Amino acid sequence: MKKHFPLLLAFSALPMVAQADNSGQGFQPERLQLGGSLSQNVIDSPFGGSNVDATGLSIFAGYELDNDIDQVKTTVEVGYTQTDDFFNGPDSDISGFWFAGVAEKQLPEINPNLFAIARLGLDIGDDDGILLGAGAGFHLTPKLDVRGEYINKDASSVYQASFVLNF
Repeated sequence: MKKHFPLLLAFSALPMVAQADNSGQGFQPERLQLGGSLSQNVIDSPFGGSNVDATGLSIFAGYELDNDIDQVKTTVEVGYTQTDDFFNGPDSDISGFWFAGVAEKQLPEINPNLFAIARLGLDIGDDDGILLGAGAGFHLTPKLDVRGEYINKDASSVYQASFVLNF
């Protein structure tokens, strides 16, 4: 069942994607996003003692969906992550594809360029399973955002900083 879970989740997301395209507009390039992240990945030792960590890089693409919620932007993102080795030896890194739904809530009462982020998705790589994250971002320009997030995955915790190019 565990191997079929990513497929079930992907197929369950199809109605949401179809609804986003039902507006009759088709693909709109101005809703596209491209980004990259630098991360610190931590694996907690199940036996106590010290944590094991490694740096990582991610690249991703996103597409903004239609919604009727004021000051909230929802996107679907898909990406690839690669970490350095956690230990000396083969197969001691985490790599693979992931996809997530991301909600950005604008925070104009604090700063018109500040926003909060919530993320829910699925990692289908080495750290397979559900991922859940939260963070904040800042619009440097109308086309460039910087984000800081904490993401909890199945076997690791991720602290990441990202740059996002909005078309």
